[in-house]
Amino acid sequence: MPRRSFFAERQYLKAVRGISFKVMPGKTLGIVGESGSGKTTSAMAAVNLVQASGGKVIFEGDDLLKLAPEEMRRRRRHLQVIFQDPYSSLNPRERVGAIVREPLDLMMPELSREEREARVAELFVLVGLRPDQMALFPHQFSGGQRQRISIARALATNPRLIVCDEPVSALDVAIQAQILNLLQRLQAE
Repeated sequence: MPRRSFFAERQYLKAVRGISFKVMPGKTLGIVGESGSGKTTSAMAAVNLVQASGGKVIFEGDDLLKLAPEEMRRRRRHLQVIFQDPYSSLNPRERVGAIVREPLDLMMPELSREEREARVAELFVLVGLRPDQMALFPHQFSGGQRQRISIARALATNPRLIVCDEPVSALDVAIQAQILNLLQRLQAE
């Protein structure tokens, strides 16, 4: 009996071709397109979370695609993402205070533990949550509250660029308005 493979030869699809955009400090850029058109791929490539097959991603004068992994790790502090789904983007086994503190632990080890805890408490207040909620787990929050936790995590390191991948699409209309107002207020600050 001849050997047969059930797996097709790996093929690659170019999701996005020939795009160029510039994001200025304090400004918002929206990428619009049909489902599957490469919006998320473009956004994730812009912060080097998915590998681009070509081109350049210039951030503060450097091409992120050419940075060594260690240098990219240092730059991550200034590039943060708020993902679409607040239900799957938070570790269910971690307390939300630890989730928000994690970027500080990894990217700002020069801060003392007390300074990091104070920053997390400050972020909870900033996004409309109470500091005493830091001890809770993600399942103990509504979808809107989870997205606020995701926003707090993204803001923890005072990033220069925040990429939002449809941050309100999984939320009901009233919560969408609250989250969008929060993001606009933070941008203005």
